[in-house]
Amino acid sequence: MVKINIVGVGPGSPDYVTPAARKAVQTAQVVVGAQRSIDLFQPNIKGETLLLTAKNLQDAIKYAAESAKKGKTVTLLSTGDPGFSGLLHTVLKSGLTTNVEINVVAGVSSIQACAARLNLSWDGACLFTFHEGNVTPEQKNHLVSCLKNGKDVILLPDARAFPPKEIAAFLINEGISKKSNVYICENLTLEKEKVTESCLEDIVGLAFTSLCVMVIKPSTN
Repeated sequence: MVKINIVGVGPGSPDYVTPAARKAVQTAQVVVGAQRSIDLFQPNIKGETLLLTAKNLQDAIKYAAESAKKGKTVTLLSTGDPGFSGLLHTVLKSGLTTNVEINVVAGVSSIQACAARLNLSWDGACLFTFHEGNVTPEQKNHLVSCLKNGKDVILLPDARAFPPKEIAAFLINEGISKKSNVYICENLTLEKEKVTESCLEDIVGLAFTSLCVMVIKPSTN
């Protein structure tokens, strides 16, 4: 069966790109990815490059599948890890990769980088992504439930649909203590990396970059 590689490129820094990811790019005849991802691998790309955007997403996946069926080695670049708010879900849901084997090359996610940056043991935390239309009543209710049950939360906000300040306001309105500790990690692994330590009450008045991870620790006060 023909195959497409979906490669996790890490949280942004070249230092977090795995050797397996570089190998998958070096051997690819077709490389598909967003500009930020392609830039990470520019010296390693030997084949054709297709720039991935929000507008051409479905067409790009279709082209990748057609190229693979023609016998070409194809690699799709996914920020972070493909399996968490990455391209894997989009590719599988598209229905365009029938009779194509998907090979996932794991990457370091921003969730992992955030937990490491905060020295946070996260095996018991609740994980959320509010990217790509995931801002649903069910997801928001689940978020509240996790915090009310005393669980730490690590989430990916959406800069437009559900930014940190709106998340904070929503949670306070739902009865979560406004003094609950909050950490916002921006631009993880990059030169402009920044960590803001605050509480829900103060986050309501702050703005953050789109490349951020939000950690909420529930308070009983």
